[in-house]
Amino acid sequence: MGSENEETHINSSEALWRELQGGQKKALSTLFDRFYNSMYSYGYRIIPDEERIKDCIQDVFLQLWKYRENLSNVNSVRAYLLMSLRHQLFNDKAVQNRREKMNREYAAEEFEIYVNYDKWIEILELEEQQKSRLKIAVKELSPRQREAVYLKYYEGLSTDELSKVMDVRTQSIYNLLVNALKELRKQLDA
Repeated sequence: MGSENEETHINSSEALWRELQGGQKKALSTLFDRFYNSMYSYGYRIIPDEERIKDCIQDVFLQLWKYRENLSNVNSVRAYLLMSLRHQLFNDKAVQNRREKMNREYAAEEFEIYVNYDKWIEILELEEQQKSRLKIAVKELSPRQREAVYLKYYEGLSTDELSKVMDVRTQSIYNLLVNALKELRKQLDA
């Protein structure tokens, strides 16, 4: 009877937590195995992205190991791990959103910086004198329109290739290009 209580105490999550605090790697592994499914199920309800959840669970346990000496005692290991996963998922999503925003801004800047107006004059069959008006007209295009025109006329991509590169439907590419060229003509003819 006494040994059963002792065994239960030794295998409890809180006991494993204390072992983890003491630097026992086996305790970390046991906690991972014990709570992985629960964490995965909870994470999937927050962000239904399998790979991201797996990465975030790994990150939670890596952080636990890295900072094991500074871990304080917890009342519920399960609650602590679920809360940690929640924070990790939201932090990961915030980082990803910032990265995507930076990529969009970077792409928009790139298309403004590397606009070769001589090529645009050739594409639109314009006169050299219209170059200054062309610069203004190009700036009026959306970044997506500039990107589509660049990929079509500078890189020579087909509409299907553009669709794959820009991750939009073929009809959307067609609309982007037609609207971009219409907008340029309108601005230049005004």
